[in-house]
Amino acid sequence: MPTETELPHELAAPPRQQRSRDRQQALIEAGLRLTEGRDWADVTVGDIAQAIDCSVGTFYTRFRSKDAYFEVLVALVADLLRQRGGAFFAAPERAGESEHAFLRNWIALVVRSFSKHRGLYAAAVLELRRRPPAARETSPSWPLARSRIEGCKHFVAAMARRPGWGTAAARKRLEFAHQMLYGVLINAALTDPGPLKLGAPALQVELLAALSAYLNVKAEGN
Repeated sequence: MPTETELPHELAAPPRQQRSRDRQQALIEAGLRLTEGRDWADVTVGDIAQAIDCSVGTFYTRFRSKDAYFEVLVALVADLLRQRGGAFFAAPERAGESEHAFLRNWIALVVRSFSKHRGLYAAAVLELRRRPPAARETSPSWPLARSRIEGCKHFVAAMARRPGWGTAAARKRLEFAHQMLYGVLINAALTDPGPLKLGAPALQVELLAALSAYLNVKAEGN
């Protein structure tokens, strides 16, 4: 769960007492829980308030609107993803991993993020689609898109430090591998068409097999 943070005044009323801060934090955590398995459009302010046993009126004393609340959630999740990604790529164990183990652990990290925040990912993708390309960077959903772009750069840079992956051609293949992974997961977040659902353990297995084959990365012992 995110830690307490000062929110922009145009989105949320600044809490003056600890009780207000606790209530605001509880509302944020409720929204994150509710959107793990539900579409954002299906989550009402009443649902959010009920999740922490408060009134709808209390919600509006803490957040300016449901749209403002969505913007807060997206910004917080994007920040969490940057922190998790930074910790993953900086972890000492990355240096001793095989390419296959690195891919497996990276895929697991990204799949967990989509599974944990499926409703927000889906809503952000749909909101960005409705905007012309020139206006997307001003969208409240842009922080999630930016975290994906930054994540791609970190992934490519981490692989490029390994022998044979530093060329321009290799980098392009890595960028497309990243696109393949996110394409599958965004589709799963939007429609979850199957046969492998977003939460299915076999999804990670098949994604690893597909990306390993595309990148010609051999499993340990092969």
